[in-house]
Order: sequence, then structure tokens, then C-alpha cells
Amino acid sequence: MHLRLVIALLLSPCLLSLAGAQEIVDFQRDVQPILKARCLKCHGPEEAKNDFRVDDAETMGYYIEAGDIESSSLWADYLITEDEEMKMPPITPEEPHGMPASELALVKLWIEEGANFDWKAETAVDAIPQEASPEMSTAYKLWLFQGLFHPASTHFPIALLSISMAFLLVSYFAGKSFETAAYYCLCCGALAAVGACVMGWAYATDEGYVGLSFDLMNSNIARHRWLGVLVSVGALVLIPFARTTVKSEEGKMKSFWLIGALVIGLGVSMVGYQGGELTYGEDHYAKEFQRLFNTGEEVEAPADEAEPTSSEEESASKDSE
Repeated sequence: MHLRLVIALLLSPCLLSLAGAQEIVDFQRDVQPILKARCLKCHGPEEAKNDFRVDDAETMGYYIEAGDIESSSLWADYLITEDEEMKMPPITPEEPHGMPASELALVKLWIEEGANFDWKAETAVDAIPQEASPEMSTAYKLWLFQGLFHPASTHFPIALLSISMAFLLVSYFAGKSFETAAYYCLCCGALAAVGACVMGWAYATDEGYVGLSFDLMNSNIARHRWLGVLVSVGALVLIPFARTTVKSEEGKMKSFWLIGALVIGLGVSMVGYQGGELTYGEDHYAKEFQRLFNTGEEVEAPADEAEPTSSEEESASKDSE
């Protein structure tokens, strides 16, 4: 764990000890300046990457559980994550560890106190003129624009490759026609997967994930990228085996096709799950299941049973005497 995170965790109880005197964290005074300095440029009204704005209460509410720091994905999945590509604000030479510990402590305490959100809009006097961004070429703009179709385009290869695998299994019992259908679904699914990968790389660039990373152990985006590429290449490699099977009456290559289809099906499922993690945070299925069914949480005793009243204490002392 980074030293800054340790310091932030140590500072929070110190600040909390003053809670009896006054409200510790004031959003407009303490938290809004941090969000403006660290986050507003990429997640504000001018540019809202991943449709996330730090100046919008509804959007922030999706990433914060008031009073519950561990369930707040803004804290767990972005501010203190070990994944450098997911960490927000992004790692820079000036801030190699992300947000300073003092600011982390304020954000942590703000969430624990209830995450009161009261964003004060800038006036014309306070507004700071933005530096003009360098002009992008038309080709690069088109490259980034086609990447916006990535979230929708992923449904086609997922459906086609899954149906291809299902048709191939059915062909063992229902005949050659399902085998042919499986082949054409595989061809269309493989081409759709290549298109989805191309759009995905452009989409990641537009969302701020630049450069190449092979840190598959710690980077969600790297795992999602490279497994998607592997699934696309695997589907293309599988096409000649499928074609040979369809054209041949003996079907010697069908077993290779089936094994490959099962592996591709598993890969498609994993890529889809990783895409969900990038959108909703890690372990999003488990967290949502716990939230809906109240599992894994301790049930607090009612207030009247938690502590004995003064009359109960007196009667208990008399009985003991």
C-alpha cells in the first residue's frame, strides 16, 4: 500500500476526533476545490469522459455510497487502486502516486460523514479561460468517433460466436444444416469481433487510456484489450477448420472446431465480464448481489436492545444483591 494512502487513513481519525466541535468537512470549502483541481478538466461540463461528471450530484451518486467508504467505487476502484491505468486522477511525473494523502483524507472523511454534495457553480468572474487544445486532423477525429460505437458493437460478436458454438453442438444430433449455420455465424462473428477490437482501441484512447500496457496481472484495461484481441484472432484461425468440416463429408476436423469453439466461447464470456468491470467497477456482480439480497452484512441489534436502560440496570443490581 502506498505511503500516501497510509497517511490518509491515519489522518481521517485525527480529523474525526474534532467532530463534536463543528462539521469537519465542508463540501464547498474542502472537497469541491480538490475535485475542480484534479478532476473537472476531464469530468466536467466541457468534457465528461465515460459520461462521468464530478460537478453533477446524480452522476457522483452512482460511484459513492454515503457513509460507506468500502462500497464507494470512487474511493476503492479509482482513488486508491493499485492499477495505474484505472487510478484517478491519472499518474503524472509531478504526482507519481496520484492524489496527495491530505486530499485523500478529506475525501474519505467527506464520504464517511454522508457525502453531502452541494456544488457551487462558477460565476463569470471566477471562470478561468481554458487553453485552446491543438487542432486534430479530420482522420484522427473520425478514428476517435468510430470508437464511440464500441459498447454497442460488442453485442454482435458475443451473440454470433455464442450461437455458432450452440449450433455446432446441436449439429451432432440434428444434422449437417446446423453445422453450416454454425460456420456462417463463426465467419460473421469473427469479422464483427475484429471490428469491435478496432473500435475498442479508439474508444479507450478517447477515454484517456493511452499507450500500450502488458501488465495483465494489475491492469483491467490491459486484460480486456488483449483478451479481446486473442478472441478475435482465435475466431479467425478457427474459420479454416470450420470450412474444411463443412466441405468434407468425413468431418475429421470437427473435433478441433468444437474444442476451439468452446475456448472462444469462454474467452467471449471473460471479455464481456471485464468490460463490465471497467464500467461498473471490480466484482460488480458480487457487490450488486450483496446489495440486493443484503448478504455478507452484519445485522445491528435494535437500539432498545443494544444497551440496557437505567431502570434495567437498577433491577439487575437489586437481583444480584
